[in-house]
Amino acid sequence: MSINWKEADGTLWREEFKILKGTLSIEEVRLLDEGATTMKEAWLLGSLHSEYRRLKKNQPPELPRL
Repeated sequence: MSINWKEADGTLWREEFKILKGTLSIEEVRLLDEGATTMKEAWLLGSLHSEYRRLKKNQPPELPRL
């Protein structure tokens, strides 16, 4: 498995998750923008990332443009 260094800081999925999810709490938006500082926040951020992967997997595939 190789690391995608362009996305290694985790900012790309966070912005896309805000669009996919639509409705977020103030706490979730702050966490996505600023990152985790405590263990509890790290768990919440991990939970948000899991939800992002689930939402992303359920998206229809992009069709190639002709």
